[in-house]
Amino acid sequence: MSKIPKSPKVVADPIYGIIDIRPVLPMVETEEFQALGDKRQLGMAYLTFPSATHSRKAHSLGSYHATRELADRWLKRGFVNARQADAMAGYALYHDIGHPAFSHVTEDLCVQPKGTVGMSMNSALSFKFIQELKPKILACSIDFDLLEKMARHADPLAAAVSDKNLGMEKLDYLERDGFFTILSRPVGVDYLRQHIYFIDGKLAIDEKAIDNAIEVQNYYLKIYKNVYLRKTSAIAQRMMQKMAYRLILAGELAREELPRLTDSELIGRYSISRDPFVRANYTLLRKRELFREAVILRPEKFAHTATTFGKPIATFGVGNIAMKKLSQSPLLQPKNQNEIARLEDEIAAIAGLPESSVLLTPIYGQERFSGQDILIYQGKNKKLASLKKRYPAHFKNIEEIAESYVTFRVCTTEKYRKTLSSPKIAKKVFAYLMAL
Repeated sequence: MSKIPKSPKVVADPIYGIIDIRPVLPMVETEEFQALGDKRQLGMAYLTFPSATHSRKAHSLGSYHATRELADRWLKRGFVNARQADAMAGYALYHDIGHPAFSHVTEDLCVQPKGTVGMSMNSALSFKFIQELKPKILACSIDFDLLEKMARHADPLAAAVSDKNLGMEKLDYLERDGFFTILSRPVGVDYLRQHIYFIDGKLAIDEKAIDNAIEVQNYYLKIYKNVYLRKTSAIAQRMMQKMAYRLILAGELAREELPRLTDSELIGRYSISRDPFVRANYTLLRKRELFREAVILRPEKFAHTATTFGKPIATFGVGNIAMKKLSQSPLLQPKNQNEIARLEDEIAAIAGLPESSVLLTPIYGQERFSGQDILIYQGKNKKLASLKKRYPAHFKNIEEIAESYVTFRVCTTEKYRKTLSSPKIAKKVFAYLMAL
């Protein structure tokens, strides 16, 4: 008598419909994966988009499903074998397993795990968790060594999940985030998924999907402008980040704890903190009374497009070289919270304001807009061509549009906004920043 197969174990998903998690159930049922259900995918974006409360868990399940389908197509085409296909899907499920509370908001406060030099903090933390969860991965009949190699990005198949243009996790978060925020999805993303190949160890698209790939890149810019770089989110995230750093300084939070804390657990630490600054700022967040822009710096040719609507905000245009220097200043990198705090207090002193009354929101993530190339598979001659070489104007346009999004903010509470933005003080603050 033949063995009766186990019935599917399904979850409902607003993007893909039904996802069968039976093949990876031991991995899904771990405490670490379940904790992703209480880690918001979009940090503080819910303050602007009330429905943007979807979790890293939902995103990870979506990435798994999309990768599983891609792997099955590749298996039929002979791009991968069954062992590689299973490892790809398992890696997609766990690619975000190490995300700390509020994800990118606190990741730079974490400790880089041993043996992960050269890896991004996100990848490094997830790699550490993957090593710890080896028994659960093996319980799914997945080749652990192969999955681990993908997690280290030492296997080119990792690109199927994490490629910045075509990776299944990127396509998932673009579609998912757009759905819950601006009520749109990248046009043709399903068609694009069907026409992604693995040729000579590289991802490539079929020529017939070029328009869809360009559309996805354009959508990436659209959602960055309207969601990821939204002023409210940027300021709220810096408030959250500074509060977490103050907890660390007060000995109320260990850096090593962050990857295992959920959003709710970190919020709980804020609510009972002994630090008056943390408690005060947590109260502001609860009431959605955030720090306000007082001085903003933008690229010269876009400074006039800043919309202040009569608010007390001083705007300065900055040349490209100076703007790049400011964004790359070691003093303003997210890992240097002590330096950022020192600069904030020095600016407060310049303006004659109380200590801890100024908040800086530096420029992060500009490297995301470099316009990474996409390879095109030319079926007739079986060669790989460059989308960037074929459409250089498209990539130039990406960089120009991205430049218009760049904004450096000096913020304060509503009480001190007029003082900080007054012409005399604002010019002193601008000169101070340009001297960094």
